[in-house]
Amino acid sequence: MRRAAQPFRPPQISILPQPTFGAVYSHSIAEAVKHPDHEHELSLETWDGRKAKVSNSIRHDDRDFVPGRIGSGIVRAIRFPPPSKPFGSPAKLIASMRDFLLHYAQLTPETAALLVVFALASWFADCIPVAPVLFLLGPEGEARRVLQLLATLCRRPALLSDLDLTAIRSLPEEMNVTLLINQRDLPKNVRKFLLASADRHFHVAQGHNCLHTCGAKAISSRADSTNAAGVRVVLSPTTGQIPVLSDAEQKRVFDEFQPQLLRYRELYWWKVRNSQPDVAPSMAALRDEVCGWLAPLLDSSDLQKPVLEYFSQRGRGVVEDRLTDELCVAAEAALFFCHRENTHAFFVRELADRINQLLQGRHELGDLTDKKAGMLLRELGIPSHRVVKGFKVSLSSAIREQIHAVARAYRAASIMEGVVRCGHCQPHRVR
Repeated sequence: MRRAAQPFRPPQISILPQPTFGAVYSHSIAEAVKHPDHEHELSLETWDGRKAKVSNSIRHDDRDFVPGRIGSGIVRAIRFPPPSKPFGSPAKLIASMRDFLLHYAQLTPETAALLVVFALASWFADCIPVAPVLFLLGPEGEARRVLQLLATLCRRPALLSDLDLTAIRSLPEEMNVTLLINQRDLPKNVRKFLLASADRHFHVAQGHNCLHTCGAKAISSRADSTNAAGVRVVLSPTTGQIPVLSDAEQKRVFDEFQPQLLRYRELYWWKVRNSQPDVAPSMAALRDEVCGWLAPLLDSSDLQKPVLEYFSQRGRGVVEDRLTDELCVAAEAALFFCHRENTHAFFVRELADRINQLLQGRHELGDLTDKKAGMLLRELGIPSHRVVKGFKVSLSSAIREQIHAVARAYRAASIMEGVVRCGHCQPHRVR
């Protein structure tokens, strides 16, 4: 007798738990913390907005998650916090961080404040526009000491004395490690990569891989090896006696600060993500970087002041650099022809001459070619057309308005004076 056909049953697929070092969900935060009983293992702490819970696995959207494993490479150098605990008030936590730094290092109050801000911002590298980058200038011994102090305050710190791209490739995705680098001769490609990876919106590709190092970075550095990005603090040689930070004391301080700072992150992550600090127009070019430093401070005006002073000074430097930047000077030169009486057009060779005059007046070489001037004009989006005598820009009303808009965008020196020279200046007079 033929057996009845059995209904088809699809094979059961076992979905393994997904390893994670932490994530932010719609109503909760998960963070990898030290396992209470096993030194080289992690647990997961979840914060639901009211209380924290530590477990060996969590469930979210019908998926199980388990703590990531501490494997090889840089991951073994990363220190994870103990489970979170209350810290009182933000002002109390910030004051204790600053007192700790001033006790173990000879710092000015302004430098100590910047170091505290850097440490706080490291806990929010996954939600601020640009992760903080800090350069420590001055004696190597003092820079090494500050890096050790920061390792007790920053999120997922890794103290490193030698770093290459191979080591960076070992970082898991979305780890947001704080790299504390005591290497004054960083390879050029490594330094370039570290700076390029500060913006969390952009991935850095190397060959077939995307590298994930969007976290805070503090680097012991020489003045001639830095560029415009980041914050620089100059450390002075230590005079007199300062306390020694023993291994036991460092562990004690780490275990004291890290749980409090983790709770600070859990409490204020959404507020920091949605924060829109007021940035002055003079710092507009640095806006994302400034917001990255200011957003985690909440309402701490004492810490905001040194940050704003630093970036205000850097903003002035950016404006000064524009006086000799070729694109800015080209916009300024084009604006000159708009304001010259009885001028209805100008040639590219005239633009090149005017650019060179401006550069020479600012003690620059001023050897720009006509071809280069034409390239700058195209980069500015100002159209020209070829006639028998060369390339010519016809100054119609629309082109004049466009040149004024470009000059304002590049904050050309002449337009920043706020002087109204024509009808196109009036609607956008600089205040």
